[in-house]
Amino acid sequence: MNRRSLRHFVLAGFAGAALIAPLSLAQAQTAPVSHPIPQSLQNEHAEDLEKLDMLSKRPGKVGEIARKAVVLFKRHEATEREFIMPPLTLLPILADGKVTPDMAWAVAMTDRVRAEREKVFQQHTEVTDILSQLVEAADAAHDEDAKEFAEAAAGDALNDVEILEPMVLVLGDYLKLKLAALPK
Repeated sequence: MNRRSLRHFVLAGFAGAALIAPLSLAQAQTAPVSHPIPQSLQNEHAEDLEKLDMLSKRPGKVGEIARKAVVLFKRHEATEREFIMPPLTLLPILADGKVTPDMAWAVAMTDRVRAEREKVFQQHTEVTDILSQLVEAADAAHDEDAKEFAEAAAGDALNDVEILEPMVLVLGDYLKLKLAALPK
């Protein structure tokens, strides 16, 4: 199974494990709360940063560009952890047809994804650009390991733009409809 297929499979399987005890609506409104992200995405981010960290220690252009990529990855990962990925933890529950008022926290996050879509797209563009530079440097240095990583990571960034972030928006729209229909 390739990395992208594994990501989709693991996202569905482990997202439920990343859930914590649900917050009441009153708690969600009174204090900013950090919500978990799916375990599969946590693992993927950790692996990518570990690999970039390793590549950043290499000499020459590969190491130089990898050091720049680490900065961009960390910045974008912080954005994803803050408000893009947490709503995805609800997918297993929603797939079972369950919607409860304590899921309302996710609506604010999905609304923020919609509001900051251009900013997030710009971050993806910067990450993809630096990964393209890493592919070129790795190719010139005959570093197949670095080239393979950069190509796969660029594919993951495209997956985020084409699938994961739009899914967060759909999830938010779905929650709004279902929450509005719940008995008061």
